[in-house]
Amino acid sequence: MAYELDLFTIPGALAAADLSAKQFYCVKKNTTDGQYALCTVDGEPVAGVLQNKPSAAGAAAEVRAAGVTKVLAVETLTAGDFWGTDSAGKAKVVEATVTGADVGDYVCGHVIEGCAAGEYATVTIGLQTFRVEAQ
Repeated sequence: MAYELDLFTIPGALAAADLSAKQFYCVKKNTTDGQYALCTVDGEPVAGVLQNKPSAAGAAAEVRAAGVTKVLAVETLTAGDFWGTDSAGKAKVVEATVTGADVGDYVCGHVIEGCAAGEYATVTIGLQTFRVEAQ
């Protein structure tokens, strides 16, 4: 069963759009001050995981930037995997190798409790973020 532990939630965060169907998805900083939007690029940097269901642009958004959180998985995640976002804001495995499809992807943390695709995993966020680079 997925669980959470808040170490840091971004104060004053606002939704950039209706995110009511995106609880436990990855979000990024929008270009508008204080606003956060759904991650839409595979492997991009993640500001945090959305904890609530803001129903309109400008509504309060609880964005967990550090700690332990649930996240919706797009594929099977296994305890110990590195994880990052796909182009729909869902968690995916990021291979920390120097070749392959994950080069250039940002790692958001480790999987604590894995899950199948379409389920919620328990993950760390904001503690060991890095970008997979080629050599």
